[in-house]
Amino acid sequence: MERLTKPQILRALEALADALPAGTRTELWVVGGAALVLLYEARETTRDVDAFTLEAGGSGELRAAAGSVAARLGLPEDWLNDGAKGYVRGLAPGETVMSAPRLVVRSPAAYQLLAMKLSAWRDDLDVADARLLLSRIIGDRASVWKQVEPHLMPGRELKAQYAFEDLWEADRGPA
Repeated sequence: MERLTKPQILRALEALADALPAGTRTELWVVGGAALVLLYEARETTRDVDAFTLEAGGSGELRAAAGSVAARLGLPEDWLNDGAKGYVRGLAPGETVMSAPRLVVRSPAAYQLLAMKLSAWRDDLDVADARLLLSRIIGDRASVWKQVEPHLMPGRELKAQYAFEDLWEADRGPA
């Protein structure tokens, strides 16, 4: 499967905005690799755009529009998916990625994205992403952890805490 670059993602999101029904305004929250490509230039590509909306009933229109964009731009059917929403706990607003009349795309704050990466902690890519996100968060160990902790996936708190401690010590040294 072809990987998506920042310009491709932005083009797809603009096409998505155009494909949404007139008179609507959808708020889409982008997380995962796409957020790291779009906002932090963590890497050149991602395989998909993990995103979700909080609007009840809007997901059907969003899915239809995403399907239309996939067909028009030659993207995989699941280029836009909500597979990462299981890692979202609460919502700490971060940066706006783009804004169009029918669509605003936002990302959670860096500390919430870090919590998601620490909760997943699957591979070297998660470690590299978490390291980059940690570098963007100002504060001492306790204050950073206090921001991250409320956004950890239930049942993965201990694993995430160990990952955070290892990452902190590797990047910023012992407390």
